[in-house]
Amino acid sequence: MKDVRGTKLSVGERVCIQEDIPTVNGMLYKNTICKIESFDTKKVQVQDRSGKLWWVGYNQVSASFL
Repeated sequence: MKDVRGTKLSVGERVCIQEDIPTVNGMLYKNTICKIESFDTKKVQVQDRSGKLWWVGYNQVSASFL
């Protein structure tokens, strides 16, 4: 699986969120650093620093953030 810039993603890797993502459980803000937990065919599950799990699209994360 690849992110928005074509970088290959793997479980346990840190990624940066590229846009604000509003949900019924709260807001995942742009430039938040998250850790990849699992993959699906169209989405990736990430965990933020507070421990919340989020399903986001591959076009909403980037592995090249530094």
